[in-house]
Amino acid sequence: MQNFPPPSPSAPPQRTGQTRARTAPHLPLLGGLVLGASAGALMRVLPVDPSALDFVLANLVRPLEQLFLQLLFLLILPLVFSAIVSGLARLRGKVVMRALLLRLLAYMTGLTILSAVIGMAMAILFRPGENMAVDLRHLPKIGPAATLPHETSGLLDMLLARPVMALTVLALLVGMVVSRNRHRSMRHLVLTTEGLFNIGMALIGLIARFAPVAVLCVMFDMTAVFGWPLLLHLSGYFSVVIAALCLHLLVSALGLAWMGGGISPCYFLRALRSVMVMAFTTSSSFSTLPTALHAAEQELGLPARVARPALGLGCVANQGGTIIYTTVTVIFLAQCFGMELSGWQQFTVFGLSILAGLGTMGVPAGSLPLTTMLLALLHVPNEGIGLIIGIDRLMDMCRTVPNVVGDLAVAAALSHNLEEGAP
Repeated sequence: MQNFPPPSPSAPPQRTGQTRARTAPHLPLLGGLVLGASAGALMRVLPVDPSALDFVLANLVRPLEQLFLQLLFLLILPLVFSAIVSGLARLRGKVVMRALLLRLLAYMTGLTILSAVIGMAMAILFRPGENMAVDLRHLPKIGPAATLPHETSGLLDMLLARPVMALTVLALLVGMVVSRNRHRSMRHLVLTTEGLFNIGMALIGLIARFAPVAVLCVMFDMTAVFGWPLLLHLSGYFSVVIAALCLHLLVSALGLAWMGGGISPCYFLRALRSVMVMAFTTSSSFSTLPTALHAAEQELGLPARVARPALGLGCVANQGGTIIYTTVTVIFLAQCFGMELSGWQQFTVFGLSILAGLGTMGVPAGSLPLTTMLLALLHVPNEGIGLIIGIDRLMDMCRTVPNVVGDLAVAAALSHNLEEGAP
């Protein structure tokens, strides 16, 4: 039987060369976040020419942030594929493979259900949209409401419409075949995917050196355009979403890492400081994947054969923060229009949110199609999206943090439970 060599650890996405950076990697990111938010807020109070501000945003700030995100997305597809294949290929035997995939599905489904329960409970309990008077004439037109298909789309159509999900399914199948077939020829495939993974991590390490500048641009753009008055107007809705996200992160994710993975919550959060800052600023689980892989293997000491497939699949199938945002938003908008959802309608929101959470794309604004579909299903005016579209980017940033932390908690629990079964 052919034994594969142990996988090499993920290269640090924030630095190369030195074994120890002089500064903690999260400090430059935090510095860019604070500086960008402060400069953007300052633009709201100083007598700045709006046309000059628009020129700076359109020709300097937004091109820089888009360049950074597009370079990351360019490398994410090969990284996701190689991470899943190289991780699964090193699992020894059918039993270990089956145990890992079943437990991975169980953990992700459990976190998904918990997030839906938290989101529904918080929105129904605190009713953030009950006292808001909404005039449809003052809301922007979003276009025709989304409608549900009359016939269920086939699996192939769904995969073709979502290339990342299709690539994830392909990586799962390839990894399972390679893990069960120990022929000598498979060694070359494993080494190739391992090399592809290392090349991708090295390239992302170079790109990530410019992350503080991108963070500064993102925060400046958001605060200079929208400012804080919009948050004050939607403070009830914003507070309920943030409270639900924090509850999910502190109870569900940290609880799983502590009880399932045997990792202290304080140590777990300290190890993930850079991951949380990167998730917050990029609003994307995919863009945060390299930083999360490095934190899992280097900071938490999780085995690559478990961490890589768990985090790769988590970008697609574990979106607890997105589910919370979607459920709270749908119920909030229904309350704004004076609609009292029946028990069956609430169950519909609950069930569809769970199903969509297992396949929602981990990219900015990835939940808007689901939100629009649910509004159409419940006959809530789709112009309601215009009420919250101004802070959707901020909500994107906030909900990505529990998404990524939940992925790492699942990886920690899997590593702990399979420690003896997967040598």
